[in-house]
Amino acid sequence: MGLLQKACETYDCMKHLVGVTVEGQEILAPFSHTVTQADIAITLDQEGNFITARIVNINEPKIAIPATEISAGRTGKNPPSHPLCDKLCYLAPDIPEKNIPYLEQLADWEHSEYTHPKLTSILHYIQGRTILHDLKTAGLIKQDQIDKKNEDLIVAWVVNGLGDKSGPCWKDKDLMECFIQYYNSLRQKDGHNCFCMISGNIETAAEQHPRGIVPIKGKAKLISANDTRNFTYRGRITDPWQASTVGYMSSQKAHSALRWLVANQGVSFGERTFLCWNPQGHKLPAVTGFMASKKGAKAKSATPTEYRQQLKDALYSWKKDLPNDAQAIVAVFDAATTGRLAVTFYGELLASDFLERLRDWDESCCWENGGFGIQSPALYKIISWAFGTPRDGKIDVDSRILAQQMQRLMACRIKERGLFPLNIEKVLVEKASHLVLFEKDPRRELLFTACAVIRKSRKDYFKEEWDMSLDKENTDRSYLFGRLLAIADTVEHSAYSSRGEEDRETNAMRMQKAFALRPFSTWRTLDEKMEPYYKQLPVGLRQYYRNLVKEIMDKLAPAENLNQRLDDIYLLGYYHQKAYRSDKNDAPAEN
Repeated sequence: MGLLQKACETYDCMKHLVGVTVEGQEILAPFSHTVTQADIAITLDQEGNFITARIVNINEPKIAIPATEISAGRTGKNPPSHPLCDKLCYLAPDIPEKNIPYLEQLADWEHSEYTHPKLTSILHYIQGRTILHDLKTAGLIKQDQIDKKNEDLIVAWVVNGLGDKSGPCWKDKDLMECFIQYYNSLRQKDGHNCFCMISGNIETAAEQHPRGIVPIKGKAKLISANDTRNFTYRGRITDPWQASTVGYMSSQKAHSALRWLVANQGVSFGERTFLCWNPQGHKLPAVTGFMASKKGAKAKSATPTEYRQQLKDALYSWKKDLPNDAQAIVAVFDAATTGRLAVTFYGELLASDFLERLRDWDESCCWENGGFGIQSPALYKIISWAFGTPRDGKIDVDSRILAQQMQRLMACRIKERGLFPLNIEKVLVEKASHLVLFEKDPRRELLFTACAVIRKSRKDYFKEEWDMSLDKENTDRSYLFGRLLAIADTVEHSAYSSRGEEDRETNAMRMQKAFALRPFSTWRTLDEKMEPYYKQLPVGLRQYYRNLVKEIMDKLAPAENLNQRLDDIYLLGYYHQKAYRSDKNDAPAEN
């Protein structure tokens, strides 16, 4: 119940926003209301006469409309109507089995002590049975009868001529409150009390729960126990309330808050939706985003010192607005079936710890990304390069794999001392060992991502701290062979460039995979192939590379099995040597 309790806490803290339309955000629905996208807005006068109608632009925000417990989660062939705003098939007289219950429900509300002047106008208009004719006259539908093209159009109401009470129903907080009180009076008569496992109080029990928390899984419910014919109870209990009891008010708070949070802060990858928030409304970075993403953060860091300072500044910028006891709530949602919404991950931690862990990840999983400076690769990019396939300038990755691996990396990122998954690093190293298969720009991005992940993995498992500049004193066999591969690539590419053949692939790149598997024997082949290219370089540069190769070969320990498969850090040596620029500027850097 932790998720629902934190959602209720959020609703209570954000009650000043309930029913308020905020530009660029979805509305936080009041009790006994649901959120929907209106299709048509009909304007009436105080007598219930038709004035005008318009198509609601798809870019206009969703609206909150009154809904009963049953109508908010309605399903089936003949679902119950909403009390006020609803589909055209409920408002038009063509389908009496839907229209008559709608009129009866609206009339009951209008005749109650919780009535509102707008209800009288709308009721009189619907009773006049002219809605289809009026919409046809206004040019919004093609014929004055219900068909499949218009039956599901959601109609919202605007009533003018009522003085201060005039205007759209979906912005009228007095009207919202009238329905809340009206529906609460009905529930007090017909409902039964229970011990609410969310609030810990005695409340009127919720018989059904709202759906639509996650828009892309609109029909899936987080709480549901209406399957009495199959295997819901598994023989352990006879009634759903024996498993858990949730009060209506708590259910309304929790579902409205979660729907509002997901719509305004949730991020979807594949079939899962990722959500991170603070119940008191303090801003937090997205759990799948960058630590240094707050407005005003430095755009580029050229050195590790600058990058660490950037992260430090970003951490301070986020923390300075947070109380010491502020929490970060992280949840991931997925729909196992079309009707059931699952929480595949849930965590509560102090916001300060959450920010520290994002900073630690971004500081350890980073690398130099060409002209962009030092960066941490996005989780999405790591997964895309590991499990995706480049196609037409993009990387295609299966949505299910994306969702599963995104959650896996996200959990690793916010977990204390979380270790980077070795299988992901292995796949990235394997792909980065086939650079010849990729175009120039994707090749650079793949290599950057792989190096950042290797750096993170080496710190997690071996406590190694890898710098992002060339380490001339490093005697690791894999690192040295990576440098040799970079030299072979650079020498041949320099010869091609002098002839205007920059796009020609080098032997080093074509033989990279064989080099990673059998480095010494492959290097001997490459070294022989380099001879004609040496001759095409200036004398000074030619001698520089020959001396550099000799210097690296002298560092290789003779006792080692030089032809043994290379470790992942050969890619770091390759990158370092390619990016290196000597003090004398006699070895141009290439990325």
